[in-house]
Amino acid sequence: MSAPAKKRSIEPRKSIGNASEDDNIDQMMIDVEFEGRNPESSDFHGVKQLLQQLFLKAQLNVSDMASVLVNQQSIGSVIKQVFDDEDDDDDVDVNQVFGITTILNITEQKSECIEQLQKLMLNLSKQHGEPKVVEFINDYLVVKKKPLALLVNERYVNIPPAISVPLLQSVSKELTNIKNKNTINDFSYFIMICKLYKMKEHKNKKSDQVIWSNAEEEIFDEESDYTFEFCVKDEKDSGLAGSWEEGDCEMIPYRRVLFFKSDKLDSIIKKIQNMLS
Repeated sequence: MSAPAKKRSIEPRKSIGNASEDDNIDQMMIDVEFEGRNPESSDFHGVKQLLQQLFLKAQLNVSDMASVLVNQQSIGSVIKQVFDDEDDDDDVDVNQVFGITTILNITEQKSECIEQLQKLMLNLSKQHGEPKVVEFINDYLVVKKKPLALLVNERYVNIPPAISVPLLQSVSKELTNIKNKNTINDFSYFIMICKLYKMKEHKNKKSDQVIWSNAEEEIFDEESDYTFEFCVKDEKDSGLAGSWEEGDCEMIPYRRVLFFKSDKLDSIIKKIQNMLS
């Protein structure tokens, strides 16, 4: 029998539904209490949905990646809703996953999704990155194959950024533990893929505004050594959910890929705490 999942205490939060940025739904305010715990096999479909919104339009086997993430030992947390004993199981989805924060070794892990992710990073950096970024990624993934990991920090848009702090702290502690057991987990750099939106110029209105889907990821961006970004908008995609009026600035979805030193993780978490306080 497997050990019970470890839980992380998370403050009760108000949530607006559980829609992603690309859903158009009627929204209402509800009170929801969340907890963080280790992923389990029953979280597969929920984690897959989160990866689909992160890797929008990418040629990547997110089913394979979801399987790898939920079966990892000793690292990672998913955000789940806390249910009372009185809750009717017919009315609620106890397997709903609202977010995931975890680490994925992309230099030692052997799976289809890892190979695809490496190719994706190489191709996207060549298309959208500066020469120094291309050289860095090629050095890490092809030439020297230095220890590199993907930091997954994904959740639905309505979940507030404060929830990220205990989850990131937990991952940092778990990473130290697995690193002490096996040096293949002693990563020198992390990759993070962030969702953000830019305001499209409309008529005579101009804006340089950038909106981060996960607000805390702006701190990661500030601490990164290398970055590149690309647009993931479909012609029929209207960006964030909502109605647009004539004269409004349209929000165009982007992905920004960050590369930052692993030894900065704890200081970044502290900066996020300070930002949120």
